[in-house]
Amino acid sequence: MRLIYFLGDRFLQLLIVVFTVSTLTFLLLRLTPGDPAYILLHANDMPVSETAIEALREELGLTAPLWVQYGQWLMNVFTWQWGDSYVSNEPVVTELLSRFPATVELAAAGLLVMLTVTVGLGVLTAVFSNGWMDRTGRVLAIIGAAVPSFWLALLMIYFFSVKEGWFPTMGRGEWSHLVLPSLTLGLGIGAVYARVLRKNMLEMFNQNFIKASKARGLSNGRILVFQVFKHASMPIVTMLGTSFAFMLGGSIIVETIFAWPGLGSYIIQSINARDYPVIQGYVIFASIVFVKIHILVDVIFYMIDPRLRR
Repeated sequence: MRLIYFLGDRFLQLLIVVFTVSTLTFLLLRLTPGDPAYILLHANDMPVSETAIEALREELGLTAPLWVQYGQWLMNVFTWQWGDSYVSNEPVVTELLSRFPATVELAAAGLLVMLTVTVGLGVLTAVFSNGWMDRTGRVLAIIGAAVPSFWLALLMIYFFSVKEGWFPTMGRGEWSHLVLPSLTLGLGIGAVYARVLRKNMLEMFNQNFIKASKARGLSNGRILVFQVFKHASMPIVTMLGTSFAFMLGGSIIVETIFAWPGLGSYIIQSINARDYPVIQGYVIFASIVFVKIHILVDVIFYMIDPRLRR
């Protein structure tokens, strides 16, 4: 029963977020200088008559009162009727869903890289603290936090594609196309999270229940895996969920550099083409995905942390 209330509360949060984001999207579009119909028809600097502009405004529903436009917009948002793309004339939902698997694939690969770096580097620097491994981890964490993703992507393209020819630089297809984009997404964040995991593990080593476990004769490996790492990694779960959501919505630069056919590169094309229905739909779609991932993380945290079930 407590889990039902927990899920109900998170579902209510989802509705509030979608309502807020859709309202802000509607208002920002109306507050943006210029007439969307005029901007759309003059996108290629072609002369257009006032009659054509008025006809397009009527087609887009811009001539109706503002409150009518807002009500229609909200109804369309919650019924997944987000209009058609100005460029392809396809439904926006269809366009977004067709490109979403590519973004999920890239984000999942980036998350795998981040997990590998976080766990591997974090555990090693905690076990061998104050040694050369720990010092190396600190340097990598600083580099990971300081180097922008676009610069890291360009460096990888230069060294591993241009000079060595090991991996392709663009497109989606074989596993080799996924290597450089996923490394770009996961390395920096993984190095930073490794330092967080190291700090948590070092704090666990000094806890009384760890000392009691050692006094009872438990092996160091068992203590490290089932007690120290288990408790130290719990805060990382929330951070990983946030990072995965960020990778889904924030991989625009990486997808653009590597010509990855996902949502990120698609939204850049839509912005350049002034494809307003796609831009609006992307903002709402990204907010829904972001909140759903956070709900999933909350459920996982609820299941593994008994304190939340009391």
